[in-house]
Amino acid sequence: MARLMEYIRVAWRNLKSNKGRSLLTMLGIIIGISSVIMIISAGGGAKSTINDSLDSMFSGMVYFEIKDVSAAGFDMFTEDDVQLVMDHTDDIVKGSTYNFTVPCTVRTIRGKFDATADGENSIGEFVSTNPIIKGRYFTQSEYESSANVCVLSENTAKKMFGTTDVIGKNFSATINNTDTELTVVGIRKDPKSAGAMSALIGDDSSMKLELPFSYISRNCGYGDYYSGYLLIIADKDHTYDAAKRVKKLIEQKHGITDSKAIVTQNWTDYAEQYDSIFSTVTLLVSVVAGIALLVGGIGVMNIMLVSVTERTREIGIRKSLGARTKAILMQFIAEASLITLIGGVIGIIFGLLLASLICVALGTKPAISVGSVFIATIFSCGIGLFFGIYPAKKAAKLNPIEALRHE
Repeated sequence: MARLMEYIRVAWRNLKSNKGRSLLTMLGIIIGISSVIMIISAGGGAKSTINDSLDSMFSGMVYFEIKDVSAAGFDMFTEDDVQLVMDHTDDIVKGSTYNFTVPCTVRTIRGKFDATADGENSIGEFVSTNPIIKGRYFTQSEYESSANVCVLSENTAKKMFGTTDVIGKNFSATINNTDTELTVVGIRKDPKSAGAMSALIGDDSSMKLELPFSYISRNCGYGDYYSGYLLIIADKDHTYDAAKRVKKLIEQKHGITDSKAIVTQNWTDYAEQYDSIFSTVTLLVSVVAGIALLVGGIGVMNIMLVSVTERTREIGIRKSLGARTKAILMQFIAEASLITLIGGVIGIIFGLLLASLICVALGTKPAISVGSVFIATIFSCGIGLFFGIYPAKKAAKLNPIEALRHE
């Protein structure tokens, strides 16, 4: 141990005597390690945010859509189709609501705003896992009577009224060129995610209203039919089985023989696709960062070769005084390892800082892995050992007589 500490002390002294060169040598290692840490941490945080948001918005839901009108024999679903599903699958299906979103304009004392109106039935309360935090959702009786009630998100309420204490307040809206007045009965909590990442997955801060589809269809010029609907599964672990069963019911009712006429979209599949895409991108960029680290290692080897050349006479003196070949070898390996270790530590610090800055911009939290930090540290030391071996061997094999003659 004492000998090892002596190697490290001498290596540190040599690095200090060539501060500028040592820092430039470390730069490649710093860039490589910081890039890897930044990519893993920021990428992991973004992936986690996307998975949480998709799970929050779409977990346990299946979307049904008519893909081939000629094969299906009809182009729109009706209430009868939804009712058929509910009558035969109440053991696995929590409910079904429509996938009907239209643009609208709302007006309050704070001004005029563009928004979107989601037409749903009373089961729409469960489309999102973001709960109703004030008031309530509209009831089935309100749906059946086409009541002019609506639910706002927190963000929407704040933009329209400046506060979320708006239960019972009225405001004007224009839907499909039809002027109407709506009453707020509930406020839904905003999604957890925010920022650029939220916009990427479609979970942004736009103004949204939820109101009875029956009101939109009967009072705003839309028909009582729709091209697709959402099925909410009671147990999300049985989403695939439920989707298969419901699709079969619809096909049997309409006598559809083409399995591609009606398609189902399981939102779990989208989460898996996002996860796969982020994993692939993270891997590819990590490979590029690894190449930068490799280049940094070559830089270490180059500088160590220069150091061997500069210290040839010193090596000759040490060997003539009895220094063993192993001692010379270990001295240069220790110096190369110290360069990469220090560069690795600095790189880890910079990587974590950069990951935090990126995640702040994206509205996510960095997924800092202790394992990845540990591996990066070991890897940086390994780079020093690997690329320091050749210069160290070259130094250790110098003939002491020839070395003493070197100027």
